[in-house]
Amino acid sequence: MLVFLLVIMYLPLTGTDLRTASYDTLKLVEGTRIIMPGGSRIKIDKDTTLIIHSELPYKIRFPRGDAGHIFFDSLEHKADRSNWSQQLHDIVITEPKNPNNTDSIITEVSSSTFISHGGKFIRSIKYTILEPFGPSIFDTSGVASTQIEKFANDMHRVTQDRVINNHLLFQQGDILDPNEFADNERVLRELPFVQDVRIHIIDAQPGSDSVDVLILVKDNFSIGVGGALYDYDAGRANIFDKNLFGLGHELHMVFHWDGQRSPWLGNEIFYIVNNMGGSFINAKLRYAQIFESETYELEFTRRFFTPDIKWAGAFQTERSRVLQYINYADTAGEFMTVKFNIYDAWVGRSFYLKSQNKFTRNRLNLVVATRLFRNHFIDRPEVTETNFYPFQNRLLWLNSFSISSQSFFRSNLIRDFGRTEDVPQGMLFTLTSGYEFGEFNNRLYTGLSLSMGGYIRNFGYLHGQLEGGGFLNEFSFIQQGVINAKVNYFSPLFIINRFKFRHFVNAQYVRGIRRFQDEFLRINNIEGIRGFRTDLPAGQQKVVLNYEVDAFTPFYLYGFRFVMFGFADVGMIGPEYKKWHDGAFFSGLGLGVRIRNERLVFETITIRLGYYPNHPEKDFPLFIDLYGEDRLNPELFYVRKPDIIGFD
Repeated sequence: MLVFLLVIMYLPLTGTDLRTASYDTLKLVEGTRIIMPGGSRIKIDKDTTLIIHSELPYKIRFPRGDAGHIFFDSLEHKADRSNWSQQLHDIVITEPKNPNNTDSIITEVSSSTFISHGGKFIRSIKYTILEPFGPSIFDTSGVASTQIEKFANDMHRVTQDRVINNHLLFQQGDILDPNEFADNERVLRELPFVQDVRIHIIDAQPGSDSVDVLILVKDNFSIGVGGALYDYDAGRANIFDKNLFGLGHELHMVFHWDGQRSPWLGNEIFYIVNNMGGSFINAKLRYAQIFESETYELEFTRRFFTPDIKWAGAFQTERSRVLQYINYADTAGEFMTVKFNIYDAWVGRSFYLKSQNKFTRNRLNLVVATRLFRNHFIDRPEVTETNFYPFQNRLLWLNSFSISSQSFFRSNLIRDFGRTEDVPQGMLFTLTSGYEFGEFNNRLYTGLSLSMGGYIRNFGYLHGQLEGGGFLNEFSFIQQGVINAKVNYFSPLFIINRFKFRHFVNAQYVRGIRRFQDEFLRINNIEGIRGFRTDLPAGQQKVVLNYEVDAFTPFYLYGFRFVMFGFADVGMIGPEYKKWHDGAFFSGLGLGVRIRNERLVFETITIRLGYYPNHPEKDFPLFIDLYGEDRLNPELFYVRKPDIIGFD
């Protein structure tokens, strides 16, 4: 099916790309000599990346140790001229083990590479869009080396220049702001069809106050598949294109199956337009018919994606008919069709609070936001004032006041497999207050949230969050309250031989305050112990501790990389009125592997084997999970829509 879609969608559109780069990016090793016109020679004293005009005639003389690589590269190029010579080449000559050139990014503040050019005039802006296979951000002269890679490049529609131009935060004639350039690299890197980005600054002349900007964008191969296997006869599969016709649009088709349901097959389709007309507004249209459920959804979203963005907001409308299991407290549960409509809209305004340090500051913002949320149920179970709260009709009006300070540092081999990762550090304080016009009564809501995090040299990254909130009823008692505390940590990269290791530790404490009788916390797969497949036990407070060690291996297989991991999770859960350490204790431990090719938009393939020694429902509690993981784009210190603090 995937091959059929590839041929239908792309084969008639392929052709010669007439775009040519104005500059070459050369990654040169120590000892390399560049021979310029006229015979002058430049010796490279250390490994470096050089940007040089593509029309300038030059020659490169590599060190003696690299001459063999050049010779074999030449043989491979000549062997491609005919089938018999290519077959002979493949029999006689094997590919060397490629060194890991992408694992050498130094952890640094994102804006540091642009500070020396701050305040200069931008004379010109040029783009170079690189194909998925062959060239890289560090060496744009690379070419696809196999027939499969060449075929994939021919099938791929390179991102159009205007798509990149629409995502620029600066333009020709502006004054260069290092923070703005660092933000723009990150914004481009967050696009689902982009593997990596580098913005290079080239002085117009030595000592000049003007610069030329060269933007290197490495495309991902945008067509992919993903999914998850829930059981031997249940799962989902996703076929998608995240850069349709090079326009930056996304098309997803998801197929669900479950042998225990009737009908056993369901499907959904959704279309996403990223950054409509350069407005940074994303649009999403979705339709799903999954087993006995049906959903229509339309959404428009604009985020506070940099500290300089003044306005953000969203609008969402949804109409759904869902077959849902209703768990009654005093009788056996049953499946019931629930019909409802949702309308959700919010808008926020950011006020920039300047800092004295011009180019290296943590930018401080004051953000004011308001939100209206309304749900209306057509078919539902019978509700009471303190029962089935999620099915109650209500209008929620929330307002928030936030102070946000955020910057980013660049690193890699954290959650991705070598591509540059932007990790946020800073602070976010939010006060939320509003009113709920409910079906049975009206209540005031208030909540506080504080999160802080940053990279500590030689220690790692540490992030903490503390939040609490709840409704006030007519007697001024807290109702449906919650206290939530989190700590997240990951270590620096440890290198042993050719393996690279990183440790991850997460801890969470959640406590409910006068929750309704059918509201419970759980420690299952999503909310605590990974792979713990059960809704039992349940309670109103829990403590969860997660540990994981990742080993980034040096192994490659057709561009796929492998990360081995081991994990150990423990959790305690119990009622509100007991001490946290008196709750029931559960644990899980195991190991697994993640597989990914950074040049593809495929989800990361994760295979996990877990053992749960005191599982409440299984005598032999050993589970194997196979599923796909999307990239992580943490937004820890962004201001989002005003919301009620979750109880999960």
